Amino acid sequence: MPKNGSGGNRNNAPRKRQPAAQLDEENPIIQAFRNYSAELTMKHDRHERIVKLSRDITIESKRIIFLLHSIDSRKQNKEKVLEEARQRLAKLIEVNFRAVALELRDQDVYQFRGAYSPGLQEFIEAYTYMEYLCSEDGAKENKSVSDWQALQAVMQYVEEAGKAKGEDTSVTEVEAVAEPVVEEVPKKFQFFVDPTEYVLGLSDLTGELMRRCINSLGSGDTDTCLETCKTLQHFYTGYISLHCPRARELWRKITTMRQSVLKAENVCYNVKVRGGEAAKWGATFDQKPAEEVDEGFY
Repeated sequence: MPKNGSGGNRNNAPRKRQPAAQLDEENPIIQAFRNYSAELTMKHDRHERIVKLSRDITIESKRIIFLLHSIDSRKQNKEKVLEEARQRLAKLIEVNFRAVALELRDQDVYQFRGAYSPGLQEFIEAYTYMEYLCSEDGAKENKSVSDWQALQAVMQYVEEAGKAKGEDTSVTEVEAVAEPVVEEVPKKFQFFVDPTEYVLGLSDLTGELMRRCINSLGSGDTDTCLETCKTLQHFYTGYISLHCPRARELWRKITTMRQSVLKAENVCYNVKVRGGEAAKWGATFDQKPAEEVDEGFY
């Protein structure tokens, strides 16, 4: 016999659904949250567009670095490779970074720093590596790379005519006669190069210099090998002089830089000791640095 079969169960009685309350769209609180929702949606969409542009910049910068590593003194292809790298880097500045600058226009750039940071650091690495190779054949005092202010000066843009949003180009003849034609001055904007991002991107250059040092040994160019090692030592000396204990990303890159310097020094050691045999047998990197070595920043 079912429980409460005769008396019925109040819980089984059909419940009356309350009609949904209608939102008052004229309420200022509702209107404020509608505005917040639209603002957040626009911010997320802009963030995704910048991430896609940064990904394209990263991929192209890596390809340019790979192209620069194809320079071989035996093939005499340095000028050709450098010219192609210049053109591709200029295209990145004029197309990709211009698009990012348009997205960041009138915005707080630090809110979107994480979106374009990987692409900017990879571009700085490729750009400075190209500059180093261009100045490699010059005098010693002329060997240098652009600082962040020089990069900032390159990434200056001018708004194209007729691209302003919300302009009504339909003008009647009466209005054209009544109102004098005023030529609008093209508006200028820029892509902001964060000095912190420049320091981080420049630290990655040492990895490419280490690879150039090893590749030069394989091609028999021992002079380039020794000169590149000296450049690495100068970079490392400058970076360990920075006192930023809380900058975890920077110190992680400095640790990687130390490993690159040790590898380059090992290559140069083999060049000095073995002489011509170093290029034939190559360098061995089996010996790891002792853990108790103190470089002054641990």
